[in-house]
Amino acid sequence: MQDNTQSFDEIGMRKARYCRYVDTKRWDEFRELFSEAPDIRFMDTEGQTMHAFTSVDEFVTTSARYLEGARTIHQVHNAEMERVSDNRVAAIWSMEDYLVFPPADDTRPSSIHGYGHYYETWVLENGQWRIAKLELRRTILEIMPKELVQ
Repeated sequence: MQDNTQSFDEIGMRKARYCRYVDTKRWDEFRELFSEAPDIRFMDTEGQTMHAFTSVDEFVTTSARYLEGARTIHQVHNAEMERVSDNRVAAIWSMEDYLVFPPADDTRPSSIHGYGHYYETWVLENGQWRIAKLELRRTILEIMPKELVQ
């Protein structure tokens, strides 16, 4: 069994990679951060589910398609981690993201800027910590429609 410090450090590095892989569109590496059948939910500021996935392939494919051509930054801070069992860790991260979409004529907004918290469960599978559950609960979500940008 790993000690808490070693486990928490590894999970922290993998969460940093989560952000970098999304921002650099490294989808194969991003996929490897998740268990096979994760529970993934994105909530709005009212607590309503905006998007939900139970397949890592569907989540990664949808993310790659939605972020095609976008410039993004994802940041996490203030990790709170608790070992639940030998192979399970609960984590909460403060987060901020900013997404800027290309001006091409499509259905995406001009930009999205948000804050909130990731609530996650990490599991140790085949020697690697992977995300089994991820719930992003937004506290602030600013969506700039294209028609408001000149």
